[in-house]
Formats: sequence, C-alpha cells, structure tokens
Amino acid sequence: MPRIHNERLSRTVADDIQQQIIKKKLSVGDQLPTEPKLMEEYGVSRTVIREAAACLVSRGVVDVRPRRGMTVRAPDGKGLAESLTAQLQMSDVSLPQLFEVRSVLETAIVKLAAQERTADDIAKLRENLRHMEFEDLSREDVLTVDIKFHDLLAAATHNPFFVLVSRPITELLYTLYIDRSGYMSFRSLTCLEHTEIVDTIDDGDVDGAIAAMKKHLDRVRTTSEKMMLETTDEQH
Repeated sequence: MPRIHNERLSRTVADDIQQQIIKKKLSVGDQLPTEPKLMEEYGVSRTVIREAAACLVSRGVVDVRPRRGMTVRAPDGKGLAESLTAQLQMSDVSLPQLFEVRSVLETAIVKLAAQERTADDIAKLRENLRHMEFEDLSREDVLTVDIKFHDLLAAATHNPFFVLVSRPITELLYTLYIDRSGYMSFRSLTCLEHTEIVDTIDDGDVDGAIAAMKKHLDRVRTTSEKMMLETTDEQH
C-alpha cells in the first residue's frame, strides 16, 4: 500500500512540475530546482522526487543528468514514439495491417509536403538522399537514414502531429528490418524511389508525390513480406 501511495504522489508532483514549466514558459535547457529544493517545496521524500523525474523523462518533458539535475527537454515526441512503439510490438498487429495504416498516413504526408515544403525542407531531403548513397554505410546506418527520410517528409508538412504519429511506425519497421539480411539488397531501389518522391514534392506536384509514395510503399510491402517469409523458412 505505501508503494501505491508513493506512485500516486510522484505522479501528482510530476504533473505539477510539468504545469510549472508551461506556466513559466521555460526554454529548452533551462534548469529546474534541485532535488533538495523540490523535496522542500512539495514536502516529499527524495524517492518521490526521483520517481517524478523518471515520469517526466518518460513523457519527454525533461532530461536528467549527473550534477545538472533536471533540465527542460526539446519537444521531439520521442517519449510518445517509444510508448507507441512498445504498444505496437506488444499488440497482435499483422504486417499488412501496419502497411495499410502507413499507406494512409504517408500519402497524406507527401500531399501536404508538396504544398507546404520550403527550400530548407528540400535541401534536407536531398542531403538525406546523398547520405543514403554512401558506400561504407552499415545496415544499421542505412536503416537510420531511411527512417530519417520519412521523418523529414513529415517535418516538411509543418504540422508537428505528423512527426509524432509517423515516427512510432517507422521505428517499429526499424526493429523488423534490423535483423533481415535481405534489406540491403533493396537499397538502390529505395534510393531511386526516395528520389522520385523528393522530385515531385520539390515540383509541388501533389498527384505525382502521392503516386510516387504509393509506388514506394507497394514495393516495400511486397519485399517486406518476402523477407519475413524467408526468415520463417530459415527457422524451419
């Protein structure tokens, strides 16, 4: 029972600290009061303050570092992405269902990106394309660049919710692909498809961007299903 009480108390403290950050309009990197000061302010134990800090870290609100304590963190949506990725991994979700959602989401993203993109957005996307072609990249590196491409597309909509919602899906795909040796064999094709998507977005061609993304996702769906089947066959 005392443990349950502490959990409720630490959550209450975390909620209040978060509200204080919002009300005081603290900036990224601003330092919050030290543990002793927070213990005195809230009249709670060090354990409660540390549990509250852990809660805020999981929400992506603060960072905690040795000798610096809690500092305000940039709202990158990582906490939400990690939480949703865990939920997806623990759910009975099939690959076709995942790609069905991804198709709806990413076609909406490229449609808006073709309308709202800036020169800076295009520059970042083309730099990503160049990075994807580096010869000495490991499988992990290529996957990271691949996921970054889709993050940049979402960012080009200038609607932060697209980044928050799409990132858990791409991170889940990372976990599915990371142990699949066949992924690298489709690298050149991925580069070509990504280039076509960027070119249509750069031109402001909404219909072309949607068509290019659908073509890319249809191909990825087919090759992903093939990779999963090959892995299953090897296990048997």
